[in-house]
Amino acid sequence: MQSENYTNRPGEPAILLDADAEEERTGWRSNRLRLIILVGVIALAVAYMVYAAFPGNTQYFVNVSEFLDDPTLHDGQTLRVAGALDPDSFRREDGSASSRFALGDKEVDVPGLIPGSRVMEASYVGVLPDLFFNPHSEIILEGSYDAGSGVFATDNILVKCPSKYQSLQAENPGVVPGAAGGSQGGY
Repeated sequence: MQSENYTNRPGEPAILLDADAEEERTGWRSNRLRLIILVGVIALAVAYMVYAAFPGNTQYFVNVSEFLDDPTLHDGQTLRVAGALDPDSFRREDGSASSRFALGDKEVDVPGLIPGSRVMEASYVGVLPDLFFNPHSEIILEGSYDAGSGVFATDNILVKCPSKYQSLQAENPGVVPGAAGGSQGGY
């Protein structure tokens, strides 16, 4: 039977190599290298996802008057414009998902547009959000301005929901406790 231990030539110092120990050592190094590569790939993937997620989230929005006053925003770049719906401006053909409307500046805690505010024409193709026609809602349009047609082409519509207490105070200041001019009693 052949021994698993190997010896060198006669006259040289004897070096015994255990084949199992050598295989275990190379297997450990191989597994360690695989683990390092796996951790590196996962770290790179997570870093890319974080990098890819931030550009959309860091996009700020301007109100309608800021947008209309700044011609540098009219170059077709994607941006967000916030305001309130001019209810008399909404148009949609029957059976179509395409709509046109105007957006103006919204006064804080008051339904509708600021009296005398300028409006911006916008278009959207798709289903409108539930609170789009609520006069208390603030509408944020995401898209780009087409200088040729003078219309803001909307890709996405976000609606900021109003607080139910703000809307009650604005509509009925005499009924809601704590509202300006309202009764100071509790329920």
